[in-house]
Amino acid sequence: MSSTTSCVLLAICIAVAIPSGDAIGMRSLRVQRGLREPVAARSARAPILRWITQPVDHFNTRDNRTWSMRYYENDQFLSGSNPPILIMLGGEWEITTGWLQSGQMFNIASAHGAIMYYTEHRYYGGSRPTEDTRSENLQYLNVDQALADVAYFIEAKKKERGLESSKVVVFGGSYAGNMATWARLKYPHLIQGALASSAPVFAKADFYEYYEVVTEALRRSDSRCPLAVNQAFESIEELLRTPKGPSRLSKFFQLCEPLDATNSLDVSSFAEALASSFAGVVQYDEVDSTGKTGADRICDVMTSSALGSPLQRLAYLTRLTSDCRDVKYRSTVEFYSATEWESPAVSGSMRSWLYQTCAEYGYYQTANSNKSVFGSLFTIETYHELCKDLYGDYYTPALLESAVKRTNIVYGGNNPDVRNIIFANGDLDPWHVLSVLEDVGHSAPAIVVPDSSHCQDLYGDAATDSAKMTAAKARIRKIVGEWIAS
Repeated sequence: MSSTTSCVLLAICIAVAIPSGDAIGMRSLRVQRGLREPVAARSARAPILRWITQPVDHFNTRDNRTWSMRYYENDQFLSGSNPPILIMLGGEWEITTGWLQSGQMFNIASAHGAIMYYTEHRYYGGSRPTEDTRSENLQYLNVDQALADVAYFIEAKKKERGLESSKVVVFGGSYAGNMATWARLKYPHLIQGALASSAPVFAKADFYEYYEVVTEALRRSDSRCPLAVNQAFESIEELLRTPKGPSRLSKFFQLCEPLDATNSLDVSSFAEALASSFAGVVQYDEVDSTGKTGADRICDVMTSSALGSPLQRLAYLTRLTSDCRDVKYRSTVEFYSATEWESPAVSGSMRSWLYQTCAEYGYYQTANSNKSVFGSLFTIETYHELCKDLYGDYYTPALLESAVKRTNIVYGGNNPDVRNIIFANGDLDPWHVLSVLEDVGHSAPAIVVPDSSHCQDLYGDAATDSAKMTAAKARIRKIVGEWIAS
């Protein structure tokens, strides 16, 4: 469940620029970069970096250990006797300053004299509750503890600023959208409203619907595109069944080592890496100044007969600009087994996020659907194996199913009993399938924007916005304004 424009979904770049972010699933040696940073407004003041002391374990009063949580603050609009408090919640990424300098929350703060904060989620960025991320230390990484961090933060800031009577509204996108929903659900006495953008609040182990939505996005771009993609992946499966096929595929896709067709984990990693080239574009798709989307550009390649067969087009689309591609499953395990905060696996946020998927959410994007066009080679069994290999034999498929069930029971899945929450989604965002898509009563509206992707409603108005996106953003500002004024 968040992006920048650098090619970091894989630890190596591919020919078509794929935005990185919080798309969830196993991609070889990748890092998390969070939501794409909005461009700072000219009037924006530079936010101040601050720290606040938090308990390591909020639920064990005999444990008096503490740690320092990082956050940014911007009070440039602060005015009035009971000004609102607006908080952007960090998710599975390192927080930066842009969300306090532009975007929906910034515009609302400007209109209502609010103070703004951006809080960092424990175990991401510089917010480090334990000495490292060994499995035994990751027991304190869960949404219950993270939500308590938010509650303690609000209490502390209200007291510090003398704002005990101020309204609080939280904002979050993707997993942080879950956080916003659940913070309002769990701490309604502290939080008066929430914007949950692209929030996959329904936990699901085998999230095969993800690639169904990617397929539909390609179809909307060009009806010939999904057929070509499907033909390419069928060709891969056919070649894997022939003696020389794996060698041909290894050369086609510039693999560092020959693909072993007998190793299902390597094959799964290889196929998922290719499919993620499409997923990354669709999830964060936008209309550019020429009127084209990323899906349009991908489909231009996949439907071009001048580039050869569909398989050759796929190879062209994902061809490396340099070096080779390592799709060995064992390389993924070795990379993410590092536990030091300074290691790329941890500083890039993926070791922490993979743990949360194993222990709370699943969200594993698989090819387990005949409605997607990406073959059948990457399955949930690969993720089951990854959880055990990274965090220990305790993390079994049965544990995952139990954890997913627990998350949905405790927080209500996609049918929560809530008020004063806006659930905003784009119907081309693969994550919208797990969100709330119908109003939960009058005070918890669901806004679904056609032909829109991940978290687009969190940004300020743009010239490339559709009329329906412009209307959705205006509606969000109006509703939040009503919460603040009530």
